[in-house]
Amino acid sequence: MPLIAVHLSAESGTSGFSFLNIPVGARATAMGQAFTSVPNDVQGLAYNPACLATLAASQVSFQHLTYVEEVTQEAVSYGHAGRQEGFSWGGFANYLRVGSIPRTVSTLLPAGDGFTESGTFSTYDMALGLTGAAPVTEDLVFGSTLKVLRESLVDAASNGAAIDVGAIYQANDERSWNLGLALLNLGTASRFADAAVKLPATVRAGVSGQPFAQWLFSADYVRRQDTKGEFDVGAEITPVRMLSLRVGYRYAITRPDLGTLSDFSGGFGIRLKSCSIDYAFVPLGDLGLTHRVSLNIRFKRLRD
Repeated sequence: MPLIAVHLSAESGTSGFSFLNIPVGARATAMGQAFTSVPNDVQGLAYNPACLATLAASQVSFQHLTYVEEVTQEAVSYGHAGRQEGFSWGGFANYLRVGSIPRTVSTLLPAGDGFTESGTFSTYDMALGLTGAAPVTEDLVFGSTLKVLRESLVDAASNGAAIDVGAIYQANDERSWNLGLALLNLGTASRFADAAVKLPATVRAGVSGQPFAQWLFSADYVRRQDTKGEFDVGAEITPVRMLSLRVGYRYAITRPDLGTLSDFSGGFGIRLKSCSIDYAFVPLGDLGLTHRVSLNIRFKRLRD
């Protein structure tokens, strides 16, 4: 658990509900989380709720994350695409669990260090959200998500509510260049035992584009209320229709040094008709290597 605490503090400073800063979606993770302006992918729901209004067809995405120190994360997102000029809606669930944490209790004895281990316990974090999105103009779309949150540790827990808002501007007729802006985790939470809890309010701004049909580039600036910000960049190359290769890099202005490779990410996607399987890996230095797998299903494309 100490190593997990170090990594999560590197991600989220002093805020509670740190799991909200763990990326969702293998494609987005492999691209360095530079996903604020990437259109037509329901994985973008965690980065900008306006992405739902850019969907060409309804989508559902399932994710499994194998993290470090017996931490696992499961997530599902669904986006129902509205027809052109119409309203799109969706929702998501995000569940993170930490199992087999040693329980340490005081012995009140002068011998030894005064503490002893007494079994193990587990903890979990959960977020549920509903999203709506729609065009504002021909080139500008807007979206918002309402979320309920829970963070639990043994007998202590905190409940919260938050809102995400975002917009995406599709900058040319081909919609191959996009600008995105999102405000995430704006809300409040109850006290955790006797401690006040702040949500990790976040500002994301990004640009993405396809200079060629088989290439996608993206870049984000991310600023959380208790960090000094970071720059994320990502790239995706699709040499053949069924295979995409991805790489990403994250540069945080302040972060504990976990090793040179901990700033990089990579992965690939395999597409078979209406389904795609995405894989991402992120090195975390001494913490080890994390693996994330997503299954995306695209339903029949809408006809106007």
